[in-house]
Amino acid sequence: MVKFFTKEMSDQTEQMINTDAAIKAKLKGVTLKFILLVTDCPGNEDRQMKIGFDNGKLVENTLVIKPAPSDLRTETLDKAYAAKVVGPYEVMVQVSTKKLPMLAALGSMRIEGDMTALIANMTGMTTLLDIQGSLPGLEF
Repeated sequence: MVKFFTKEMSDQTEQMINTDAAIKAKLKGVTLKFILLVTDCPGNEDRQMKIGFDNGKLVENTLVIKPAPSDLRTETLDKAYAAKVVGPYEVMVQVSTKKLPMLAALGSMRIEGDMTALIANMTGMTTLLDIQGSLPGLEF
């Protein structure tokens, strides 16, 4: 079993991005580095993924886990990243499993950075969330 927003999930996501032809096709042309911070995860943790794509290729996939509430919530956005999306665990689970549309969830999330870059690369973000929500053996 793979727990949501954990190292195992990060590793499986990377494997799917690198090996699945349909996913590669969806990500073609996506160039974006962003941060997803999921707060109040099980185990009283904040979990942050830094993800980067360069023309559809995954160039960064790192996960940091800290006890909640952590300093990850207040860190200034590094200029190397276009944006930081912060949301509570329950909302991110709902978005990833398509029980809540991304646009409907925006009121529960905080977004910092370049909204234009995020919107221009929305396919990359939604593809990533789709992958994460459909991993085999995923548990919430």
